[in-house]
Amino acid sequence: MTKKEMFTTIANLLADHDEIVEFCNHEVELLSRKRSDNTKKKAESDARAQKLYDALAEMDKPVSIAELKELTTDEEVAGWTSQRISALFRSLGEDKVVKTFDKKVAKFSIA
Repeated sequence: MTKKEMFTTIANLLADHDEIVEFCNHEVELLSRKRSDNTKKKAESDARAQKLYDALAEMDKPVSIAELKELTTDEEVAGWTSQRISALFRSLGEDKVVKTFDKKVAKFSIA
C-alpha cells in the first residue's frame, strides 16, 4: 500500500475528526504533486554521466580515475573530483562501464 493510499484510508476511517482528516487530505495532495519523473538535478547528472562515458570511450585501455583525469581531452571532466567521477561511474551501471582491479587499483573501461 502506498503512502497516498494509506493517508486516504486513514481519512476515510476518521471522517468525524476534522483536524486529522484535513491533515491526511493535505498529505495526499502533497504526494499527488510530487513528481516522479526526471528533475533538473537528475537531468544534469545524466548529462555529466554521458560526458564522462564519452571521455572514457576515448581511452584505448582500462584506466584509473587519476589516469582518466590526466589523459582526457575534456577539460570539464579533468576538473571533477575523483569522488564525483566514481559516483558517475556507479550511476552508469555495469552494463556500460566495467570496473576491474590491477594491483588493488580500480580500472574502468567501456563494457
